[in-house]
Amino acid sequence: VLTICNALVDIIYQAQDSELTEFKLTKACMNLVDTEQQQKLLRHLAGRPSTIELGGSSLNVIRALAMLQKKTVFAGMLAPDHFGQAVSKRLEDLHIKGDLHYTEKDATGTCIILVTEDGERTMNTHLGASRLYTKAIIPIEDLRASRIFHVSGYQWDTDEQKEAILHAIALAKDAACEISFDLADPFVVRHNKDAFAKIIEDHADIVFANEEEAFLLYGTSPEETARRITDAGATAVIKLGARGALLSEGSELIRVAAVPTQVMDTTGAGDMFAAGFLFGRLSELDLAESGKIAAYLASDVISRYGAHLANEAVQFILRYHGSGASVGSMKRMRSGE
Repeated sequence: VLTICNALVDIIYQAQDSELTEFKLTKACMNLVDTEQQQKLLRHLAGRPSTIELGGSSLNVIRALAMLQKKTVFAGMLAPDHFGQAVSKRLEDLHIKGDLHYTEKDATGTCIILVTEDGERTMNTHLGASRLYTKAIIPIEDLRASRIFHVSGYQWDTDEQKEAILHAIALAKDAACEISFDLADPFVVRHNKDAFAKIIEDHADIVFANEEEAFLLYGTSPEETARRITDAGATAVIKLGARGALLSEGSELIRVAAVPTQVMDTTGAGDMFAAGFLFGRLSELDLAESGKIAAYLASDVISRYGAHLANEAVQFILRYHGSGASVGSMKRMRSGE
């Protein structure tokens, strides 16, 4: 799996709803901020405990797939600064092939994630150097060798980024590489609805969306959104939070239940769901089995702070996949029953 994604570092803090109001942040959404705003928020949070990990939606997906022993490539733009070095080192540690380019025109992107008491995450994203990605640096040979090109709506920012992604999609289609498209966030869907609908109609093979994003795209129910996506020839994955997910492919429409867990932080839930589903796809599992793995990984990541999977959960999936055990028994096996 190859992705072109904003190369970000996530810095996660616990926060109060009153602080979201103070900084005029839209809760549970991505808020784009400039350098001055990001620095102001960091000064406000100084001294508070934090968790730091690789960020960026598609990079989260790639990181999880690498942990699940799939071959992965990440392409992105960084700055030659402390965070840029940290991203490069983390990719090496995870055995992710990095097609990294560097610029001194801006800092490496950061995402300050504020997690409130209800477990909701509010993202404050300074895209920084990642906004300078262009089609001239697309890793064409790696893209042509990939089975899946995964991309998220977060890339719809600068004209150069949009041009790069559309060109990469065209190259991938020519190479018979599946296009996996995640709508990403209500914020970006509101601003790019027509462009996203066209990608689904013309290019996408797999489409990920949550319930709000699906409604913003077509103004319909999750079931109707799934039908419209499958009518366009793609597999639809509509995430419904605690109600599980709706999966549709061809004439098949199924529901996958959420795996109950105590919610600590919803950061990365959708990304880990996508990673689990793509793991199933790469492993040639059917729609239901892929969905159950996706639900399991999403439940694991929301049970702790930060968008990372527990090694126990990763090993569980790898053992399950190797043994052929029923994913329906995951909850019982996980609890030791």
